[in-house]
Amino acid sequence: MRFQLLTFAICIVMIFLCSKKDRPEKAVSHYSDSITMTPPEKDHTPVEETEELAKTETYRLITGSQDTPGKINADDIAKLTEPLKAIAALYSGLGGSGCEEDSCGLTAALGLGKQGSQAQKNLVRKWFRKDAAAEQLIKQDFYQAPNSSSDFSDFRSLAFRQKGDTVTVDYNLMTYSHGETGYIMGPDRFVIKGNTIKTLHRNIWKDVR
Repeated sequence: MRFQLLTFAICIVMIFLCSKKDRPEKAVSHYSDSITMTPPEKDHTPVEETEELAKTETYRLITGSQDTPGKINADDIAKLTEPLKAIAALYSGLGGSGCEEDSCGLTAALGLGKQGSQAQKNLVRKWFRKDAAAEQLIKQDFYQAPNSSSDFSDFRSLAFRQKGDTVTVDYNLMTYSHGETGYIMGPDRFVIKGNTIKTLHRNIWKDVR
């Protein structure tokens, strides 16, 4: 009898062990939430928007030429925004562009009329506040000597590169004084902040700050 009970008990234990072995194990971790790794969010900025932010716009106002002055590019000048037009109006006073008496090619192409017109003064005054070079140009009516003078200057090339709010001005300005020829070259840099243009660097008239 005792042997039968022992055999029965062994059978029960074997059945229990077999049933546990066949049952799938569940891995339970009380710390599973704390170790779950969440992948970083992807940059959802559209490719087009990213490219737009990094895009550089180029405007060739006076095309490069071995001749002096260079050729006025009316097509690109027509695309200028108002702040870029203000920078162009400033440069039409810093250097010549085929000037004759009271007319200069760049100023006329900008639609500002005669050299030193009220429209030219107002545009430069609006954007270049407290700028020494702009104030001096306004006082002297943006005067540029004609090409027949013994002292004059002419842009052989003039171009703007805008990236965001920063504008780089590339140019080659020929200067002539009593038979002596020289050249002043960019780049100069400006930043557009709201309704104001600030000078970051300028080679032309560099002593006027």
